[in-house]
Amino acid sequence: MAVILLLFLYHGPADNGWRLTTLIFFVVGSMALLRVVPDEMLGRSWFQAGLFLGDALLATVILSWIQPRNELFLIYTLIVFGSALTRNRRQSLIVAGVSIVLYFISWWKPDAWFPRNPQFWLKLMFLIVSAALLAILSHDNQDAQDEDKRRFDERLIQVERLAALGRLAAEVAHRIKGPLTTIAVNAEVAAHRHPRDKETLKELTQISEEVQRCKEILKNLLDLGRIEEMDTEPLDLRVPIERALKLIETQAADRKLRLTSKGLEAAMKTTGDESLIQEALFALLQNAVEAARRGGHIRFEAATYGGRHYLGVIDDGAGVAPEDLERIFAPFFTTKKDGSGLGLSAALRIAQKHGGTVEADSAGYGRGARFTLVLPALV
Repeated sequence: MAVILLLFLYHGPADNGWRLTTLIFFVVGSMALLRVVPDEMLGRSWFQAGLFLGDALLATVILSWIQPRNELFLIYTLIVFGSALTRNRRQSLIVAGVSIVLYFISWWKPDAWFPRNPQFWLKLMFLIVSAALLAILSHDNQDAQDEDKRRFDERLIQVERLAALGRLAAEVAHRIKGPLTTIAVNAEVAAHRHPRDKETLKELTQISEEVQRCKEILKNLLDLGRIEEMDTEPLDLRVPIERALKLIETQAADRKLRLTSKGLEAAMKTTGDESLIQEALFALLQNAVEAARRGGHIRFEAATYGGRHYLGVIDDGAGVAPEDLERIFAPFFTTKKDGSGLGLSAALRIAQKHGGTVEADSAGYGRGARFTLVLPALV
């Protein structure tokens, strides 16, 4: 409307005072409307579309008074391009369609059914093509926003679940630690009483191992619900990387896995808690060891670009189905027979506390997987 007012002041005749008053009234009225309308209504697509349609109708009336053909095309071009801001494909197409029809009407003359000016048809086609492309852009923009909102809602739900899980874990730990300790002690006492009964010793050893496994799951459960106190300081990522690789060597050797690494020649500076980053890396490496086939290969690859460090753990194991990639970081979700489903969730939580994330990629079952810890680089 401000552009229309300037055009009228430039092209309009001096004796059209009532028209100028009407135009000023609409401009001021529009500003007042935007001032008093609640923010919630301003964000609605139908209200935004109404504003653009109002601009198009007023532009048609005002420009019919002054008839500046070039400016007429520019005004409708602005309206068509602005319609993409409604972020709704249907609304954008409606606004653009009405604007194109009004532009056609503004050129119509009673003595001819259609304008004969070839420039008019060229400009009309430009408006139509622009409207179609902007509708696609508006649709893609809306899809991107919906996807961002979906991910934000999922993260919010996950945080709420973790908070509730922390409270539940504390209660479970309080009630279960005692019985688990009793079972472990009794199994050890029974083993001493029957030192020569191999079958009994085997069963008691299995009991002790399962008790230990329960304690480990309980510890991971408590770790999942706790809020870590970060000791943030500048560090070289090669230190926690090398420690995590050293810790996983024994497990890899037990499964006869070949463990290789590359990209650790140059310093990788960042800011964060060294022990927590090591914990996240170890969780990714342990996940790879558990997923890899016996005698397989696990690769660790580090790279830095775009202001971020990418620490990738690649295995040649069972892989992850495409439909499971979105759920792989959810607590207790696992594709392994003996997995707890807590390691990847803990790694993601630690990465997010450092302003990063964990990315998962797999070509499908039987084709391995890649998990990448992404952390911001210290410039």
